[in-house]
Amino acid sequence: MGRRISQWSPMAEPRPRKKQKTILDGLKRSLASSIAFLLLFAASGFMLSSSFEDEVLKPPTLELPEYTLEVIDVSDSTISVKGPGSDDQLNRVGIERIEWSDGYIVSRGIESSQKDGSSRIEIRSIDPAGTAPSVGTPVGFNSSVYSGNPLDAFGIEYEKVFYSSDLGRFPAWFIPGESDTWAIVVHGEGASREEALRIIPLLKDLGYPTLVICYRNDRGQARDPSGYHQYGKTEWTDLAAAVLYSDENGATKNILVGYSMGGAIVASFLSRSPLRHRTKAAILDSPILDFEQTVDFRMTRETIPLLPYRVPKQLAEFTKLLATWRFGIDWAETDYLSHARNPRTPTLIFHGTMDTSVPYATSAQMAEKYPDVVTLVTTRATHTRSWNVDPEAYENAVREFLAGLD
Repeated sequence: MGRRISQWSPMAEPRPRKKQKTILDGLKRSLASSIAFLLLFAASGFMLSSSFEDEVLKPPTLELPEYTLEVIDVSDSTISVKGPGSDDQLNRVGIERIEWSDGYIVSRGIESSQKDGSSRIEIRSIDPAGTAPSVGTPVGFNSSVYSGNPLDAFGIEYEKVFYSSDLGRFPAWFIPGESDTWAIVVHGEGASREEALRIIPLLKDLGYPTLVICYRNDRGQARDPSGYHQYGKTEWTDLAAAVLYSDENGATKNILVGYSMGGAIVASFLSRSPLRHRTKAAILDSPILDFEQTVDFRMTRETIPLLPYRVPKQLAEFTKLLATWRFGIDWAETDYLSHARNPRTPTLIFHGTMDTSVPYATSAQMAEKYPDVVTLVTTRATHTRSWNVDPEAYENAVREFLAGLD
């Protein structure tokens, strides 16, 4: 018989040994992981800064509105809608404009509920003057409530006038009044003069001539040389030009009314303009009083591009650094909490604790910093919707505030 050779025999093929890992191999892997992380971090910051440019800095275009809700039921006094919407839409209560491609109605109340796994919104007490949309119509909400101009909305006579700033002529609505104190109303970012329609009947009832202005970067108007919204840094000069227009036409003092970014423009005017002494009072609704704090606040609700995670603080700070470098932002120039130069102006601020666009905290800081001149009215409202939630309380607060100035 022949001899059997074991596989472990010296004559068998030896198995190769695994190569031992060295410290250098570990360093290489660690370096590769670090580079990959840094590249992902930098790419995420760049994409976030680009989104910031598109959504916050760039002026609005003439694009048609997008309606994300669908009418699913209509009755004599209510309609129901459903759809993904947004947190801001789903948390709305109070008076609202329900609009669609070729019409709108004014609702007198909104109630939200969840049914069948989808968001369902019951719209109560439709204005009897309107005609409800049919089932299947795509609709959206508009917190300005009223549409058109003062004559369209209320039958209030007005004039189309123009005032001139360093960028050229801007249109405005002028509603006559008996007082020699004028109200000048400044709408917010992405909005229009329609935003002022909610307060115009009150200002007229109080006897104030009212100027509702357009300004740079509005749709169809001159662009800021930077190409971007400046959150009061440059827009205040347009407001100053409107103040000069009021002076040339008989005003002795002004009441400045600003919504959202319009509040930043008013605050910037009160910090920078030599005409600020002509201001009798300011009324601000959800004002952007510190642009950087507002960006920080919004960033906490953003997710990392392509990942289902909230933006961490380190990435948010890096994104702001990129935005500073790419778009020339000077954050200190739009901090009106730290650089207010006219804290003697009596100021009434409305701000809702459910605002997801501009932090309520900044209005609270202003009231705490200047308690002798700032009156803060806190509401349970989303952005610029304190009037919508309770018009009577809102208007009573304005009346009481203005009566206290005399």
